[in-house]
Amino acid sequence: MNRHICYWCGYDRFEHAATNDVEIMPDSVLFIWAMWQFDKGGFIQELLHSLKYNHLRGVGNELGYIAGRTFLDRMDADTLQFLDARNPVLIPVPLHAAKRRKRGYNQARALAEGLSVSLKWDLCEADDVIRIRKTRTQTGLTTLQRADNLKGAFKMTNNHLLDDENRFPILVDDVITTGATTYELASAICSSGVRCGILAIARA
Repeated sequence: MNRHICYWCGYDRFEHAATNDVEIMPDSVLFIWAMWQFDKGGFIQELLHSLKYNHLRGVGNELGYIAGRTFLDRMDADTLQFLDARNPVLIPVPLHAAKRRKRGYNQARALAEGLSVSLKWDLCEADDVIRIRKTRTQTGLTTLQRADNLKGAFKMTNNHLLDDENRFPILVDDVITTGATTYELASAICSSGVRCGILAIARA
């Protein structure tokens, strides 16, 4: 994998994302994990903005790889043991086809590609889960407005993706804010009794 990020920036420069042991999550979500605390107006925001809009797919791959290594270092042993026994599959938050054509690629998938390398977990096919509704930007919306904006936005097209009842889906996004996007994706792929995890680069 090509090197775009120095060791200091990748592992030591930025504040670890805060953990919230009393966070209220949907029943379908077992855990949320993020590598860094989002720095509005700072370098992390600039880096993720460039990943989205400046065609820096290689940076996304490397960020995902670093996030995977960091996840293994920071996550508690019980969760790692649980995942090791359940053959995780990475599912990046899909972009609507029109937005993907405009950007040239899905930044969440670039991150998931790097995660797949470092964690040695499978990555779903690009069309296994799709975005069927073009939504407006979440910026400036309240928590309730964000949830309403995303209602019914995702669809799992590969009904066999989670056929193995032991298989554990891991949703991948660049930034977690209220969780509305990944929670809606979880509701689209998690049938009764199925739970998932969420991995992100930053937590706002």
